[in-house]
Amino acid sequence: MEDMPSWVNVTIATGGALGTLVTAIATFFLWRATKILAHETTRMAETAAQPHVVVTLTPNPWSMEHFDIHIDNTGNATAYDIFVTFDPPLENGEARGEHIETPFQKISVLKPSQGMVSYLSEFKRLKGKTYKVEIIWKRDASRPQLQKNFYTLNMEDYEVISRIGDDPLVEIARYIKRIEKNWSPIAKGQQRVKADFFSGSDRLHERRQANRMHRQRKREHEAHSSTDA
Repeated sequence: MEDMPSWVNVTIATGGALGTLVTAIATFFLWRATKILAHETTRMAETAAQPHVVVTLTPNPWSMEHFDIHIDNTGNATAYDIFVTFDPPLENGEARGEHIETPFQKISVLKPSQGMVSYLSEFKRLKGKTYKVEIIWKRDASRPQLQKNFYTLNMEDYEVISRIGDDPLVEIARYIKRIEKNWSPIAKGQQRVKADFFSGSDRLHERRQANRMHRQRKREHEAHSSTDA
């Protein structure tokens, strides 16, 4: 190496420095790309694991003239401290001259895929109205950060719907109710069940009658054969 020209040593040193610089730059960009990927992975995981609370008004299974209020957590995480407001305010059909709050204005916790339902009112109280719905909740009950959902609920969507027949579960419930109603007097001893019993002696009597008829037919057949002869 000592016999090499100076320019060769300079070239080797320069190449080594350039290689070290390129390696450092590549390492920096690899670190940066890894950091961005990790951040995006974390963000995507957090986005996927989010609660999403929705409130809807739908016809009651027993009668299309009456509506229920539903609240559902359609997200993948638990929602806490849920507050629901309607503008204009909903009217509770259960109120009879007294103040009764609308169901589900405040809910402490709603698990993923969990829903709650309650009767609200007759459809005539809702017909033609458009509600602005605001739902606020927390993803973490121990933190003050809030998540919100805003949308419009137009009740004109339900003015032209119709249905053929009743829900199968409703039909089953009505059938069971009729059975219970008919059986109730019997269970209380107020009415007796008419029943016919077929005992062993009845079967013996039936066999004796069959044998007797068989012997009689046999005698008649023998008598008829002898007359022909």
